[in-house]
This record gives sequence, C-alpha cells and structure tokens, in this order.
Amino acid sequence: MEAKDFLLDIVYKNKTVRFKVVNPEAPLAVLMNNLRHAIGQDGKLIFDFPSIDSTGAPMEYFFGKEDPELHEIGVLRPRIGHTDQTLADYNVKNGDMVHLIADPFPG
Repeated sequence: MEAKDFLLDIVYKNKTVRFKVVNPEAPLAVLMNNLRHAIGQDGKLIFDFPSIDSTGAPMEYFFGKEDPELHEIGVLRPRIGHTDQTLADYNVKNGDMVHLIADPFPG
C-alpha cells in the first residue's frame, strides 16, 4: 500500500470493507457507481445493491457519515443545484468510516 492511498471503511448491511478510493476528488455519484461495480478478491461484487426494495419501490443509495457528537449517521446528499460534490465537501478524510444508506423512493 502506498502512503498516498485514500482508504475508507465502508459499512453496509453489517459488512465492513476497506475500500481504496482511486480519486477522492471525484463526485460522490462517480464513487457510488465505482462501488456498485467493485469486485472482491473472490471475484464477486463487494456489496449487493438491489435496485428495488421488498415493496417494489426503486432504491437510491447515498453515503453517510456518523456525527461523533450526536452519534447519528448523516446522509451525504448533494445540495440543491450541486451534483458534483466530493468527499471533501462533507469533511470525509482518509481512513474514515462511511455507511451506505439505501433510500427507497416512491415510483
């Protein structure tokens, strides 16, 4: 591992994976897309991202980060009018833990 590697501990459905982010300055949507297609050492997708929930509602996914003072996970949603926000916009640093949040939306 190089000293400049940007690593995140990503949590989804009680599974934590240390994930190397190739470009931490990429928009969150690009990072999410890369994560959706990331393959583990076993040749399988690292995480399973269902496209619909059990009721048939389409699913959208966001990153979340725990607020150390409130002990709540805040969702890193793009601000209105801004779709290219990065990890730095949410103060996510190398080595941080982020959560994947599934969010069904009415279809």
